[in-house]
Amino acid sequence: MAKPEMFAPGAGALLTMMIGSPIAHAHLPAVFNRRFLRARLDALMAPVDLAAEALPAFFLSMRGWANCRGAVVTAPHKQACLTHVDRASLEAGLLGAVNVVTRHDDGTLEGDNVDGAGFLRAARAGGFDPDGASALVFGCGGAGSAIALALARAGLDRVRLVDTDTARAAALARLIEANSATRAETGPPDMLAPYNLVVNATAIGYDGQQTVFPLDTVAAGSLVADVLARPEKTAWLREAEGRGCTIQDGAAMAEAQFGLIARRFGLFGDKEEPV
Repeated sequence: MAKPEMFAPGAGALLTMMIGSPIAHAHLPAVFNRRFLRARLDALMAPVDLAAEALPAFFLSMRGWANCRGAVVTAPHKQACLTHVDRASLEAGLLGAVNVVTRHDDGTLEGDNVDGAGFLRAARAGGFDPDGASALVFGCGGAGSAIALALARAGLDRVRLVDTDTARAAALARLIEANSATRAETGPPDMLAPYNLVVNATAIGYDGQQTVFPLDTVAAGSLVADVLARPEKTAWLREAEGRGCTIQDGAAMAEAQFGLIARRFGLFGDKEEPV
């Protein structure tokens, strides 16, 4: 019996990229390429391990790359990318960080940040309601700041921000209080029980063993989330699950960003998914 013909992108394919360094841990390229295959869309997302000093040349080339729709941006380039776009969304401007760059037909580049929106979509899909809730966020870098701001703008009552860079945490607290009705506090908590949502937005846990904070005081039924997509379930999430918590991994956050990014790239017209 003949095998069914496999669909593969051709020379006329639309190209998207994900840039960062390192990039091997990134989850989104596989998400995009699976969706492209399922929709039989002549498109490809390529992971690019890009050194910081190559950013200016990369974006200059991207402006003239006619079949390129844009690039997803991960660490450590989110802040630097803001200086290479022609315009930026409100979210990207407030955060000073970009996680998606859209190339328009005239070669201009537009920066946006959908990290927070993607996290919020995934959390809501899991039953979390931010309105009036309290959250604790470990890590105030690109992902953590986007998540905290998105939660605040969605009606969060209180957020505590924890970062080894106390000045960065304080700056994020000021940003949140200036742009929402959420009360923002900083510094490590005494216990986790008061928080409906606890988020690890740091790199702690990539080794499959370390945890960002002890979970012995977490309340059963709370949502414990990790931005890490590798390992598939971090030690922190495994412990949280064992303590009766709902968990959300980094893959869920990445999956929830697909439609947001696809619409910005115009991959399915003005829709998020093919009809």
